[in-house]
Amino acid sequence: MDEQKYKELPLFQHMQEKEIHEILLTAGCFVKNFKKGNYIYQENEVIHSLGVILTGHVYMVKEDVWGEGTILVRMGKGDLFGENFACSPNPASTVTFYAPQAAEVLFIPYERLLRHAGNRNVLLFITNLISMMTYKSQNLMRKINVVSRKSLREKIQCFLSLEAEKTGKLDFTIPFSREEMAEYVCANRSALSRELKAMEKDGLIELKGRKCRILKKQG
Repeated sequence: MDEQKYKELPLFQHMQEKEIHEILLTAGCFVKNFKKGNYIYQENEVIHSLGVILTGHVYMVKEDVWGEGTILVRMGKGDLFGENFACSPNPASTVTFYAPQAAEVLFIPYERLLRHAGNRNVLLFITNLISMMTYKSQNLMRKINVVSRKSLREKIQCFLSLEAEKTGKLDFTIPFSREEMAEYVCANRSALSRELKAMEKDGLIELKGRKCRILKKQG
């Protein structure tokens, strides 16, 4: 395994290559590659290893009884997934994880890692893990903030406002395609497109592909 590229990941921050190598060996880590559309973990599957995305993206999706899925979290390089289940006494997943594009994932068996919790390097790794879990929890809170709004326009405005806050600019790139954005705000794609056009007409935003500019209200 290439410890140098792992050193760049948030999960291994403040760790040297030798320490990372020890963690990888201690925990029995392994790498798997997934093709576009592959499921990584499915709902109700028992998860023993948390995943770290090395390349590509992974979506955490919740499906209803009719098979309709909602994207809860979109994750990219360096992000964790499955940790809430792998680190839990009830490791059966309540969501589905899949790769919307080709992805390479590092898997870390959590129980095996815990057997060496007294090791200094393992303690540092777990500290990083907790920090990343906290960050993801904050992202889920953002999602709840969006979908809890009453109207579709309010959901879209909340979503775009939060994206602007992340970049610190009123000009930014929306991280989702229209279809993905519709799923994120729990709306029909056609309804989302109509509302975005209406917002442009009302002078609230300017759109060019995924490029968005929020326009300040006059007066």
